[in-house]
Amino acid sequence: MNKSQTELKLHHNIITLPEGKKASDVVSERHDIVFLFDANKANPNGDPDAGNMPRVQPDSLRGLVTDVCLKRKVRNFFSLYSPDGSLRLNVNGNVDVGYEIFISENAIFQEKMEAPAIESLARGIFQTELGQNPGAWDAKRKKKSKKGEPVESTEADATEELSAADDQKKQSYRMALCKTYFDLRSFGGVISTEGPLKGSFYGQVRGPLQFTFAESLDRILQLDATITRCAIASDKERGQTEGADSEAAGNRTMGRKYLVDYGLYRAHIYLSPAFAAKTDFSYYDLDNFLFALKHLFRDDAAAGRSGMRVVGLVDFQHASALGDEHAHKLFEKVFVERKPESKRTPEGEIKDFPGGLSDYHGSTPGEANTYSPVMNDGNGNVRVTAKQLIWEIPTMATT
Repeated sequence: MNKSQTELKLHHNIITLPEGKKASDVVSERHDIVFLFDANKANPNGDPDAGNMPRVQPDSLRGLVTDVCLKRKVRNFFSLYSPDGSLRLNVNGNVDVGYEIFISENAIFQEKMEAPAIESLARGIFQTELGQNPGAWDAKRKKKSKKGEPVESTEADATEELSAADDQKKQSYRMALCKTYFDLRSFGGVISTEGPLKGSFYGQVRGPLQFTFAESLDRILQLDATITRCAIASDKERGQTEGADSEAAGNRTMGRKYLVDYGLYRAHIYLSPAFAAKTDFSYYDLDNFLFALKHLFRDDAAAGRSGMRVVGLVDFQHASALGDEHAHKLFEKVFVERKPESKRTPEGEIKDFPGGLSDYHGSTPGEANTYSPVMNDGNGNVRVTAKQLIWEIPTMATT
């Protein structure tokens, strides 16, 4: 059932609302997030320039997963589930307000931006939130000649200027699109192509959530398997297999599948409250986003991705919009490394590649499901807190 913003309640309570804040309020403090996941006999992100082999960093041979790939999986989550975690059975039916997905499969952006529902919402924003006269929506200034003199509208050399309210009209469209589409509101997008925002500054939407590439902590071993199919796609393909060697007999076709033997990947996510204010990204959205991260690979199971899971998720919450500590210093507090003993076999031979999560250990600040202080200002005021949302990495032994 659709809900208005005034009725919003956190479904998951993953975050703790700051004092005096409601779920519908825009996020007003900075968040820095550490995201760790592993891939076991899986291909987390194929490289189209390398035949869909797992992406690698050329110099270090560490695995890579692009930010675009990770955002795609968040979009896929909300294409399947409502914010409360219930199954979204009919993707074309009644969807929670603000949780449509803009960059969806086979989407045509212009059609989405020019949809009657978007125009209707934009007209309402134009009048109520921006305080414009409804009649100014379609108003045009008088046509003028190239010399700037008023002319009859029939003259061919006349130019038609936009109304004074055109800037607010474009702003209304941007706001309507951000209110409707979760991924635009979260990640941003370029919507200044074809449509009502063509060539407009308002079509350059920068979202508050920004991902880094995920990189594996160690080198990855790429596996290359040949697969066969005992059927063909068409009569044309039958002609191509006839007369071939015995391996192609019986309408068999060949293919390849690429996997990572094992890799533990780490990415960082930044939330800017300055850009949250521009897209109206709320605490309700943040709670749902973290819920999606916790369950990111649940429905991504396939022969090439069934061995993927989230093993670490830590949220650092600042007390201010600007932030109270540099992000890289906070990220250093989440320490994960390969165990020294896992780098050699019992016989003493060097093991170049990790075999599983048990080969790693680490430490992280904070406690599970509780925001714990990690930085004070010297006067007893907590400035940064950390919360373990997921932590399945073996704890590092201390001396």
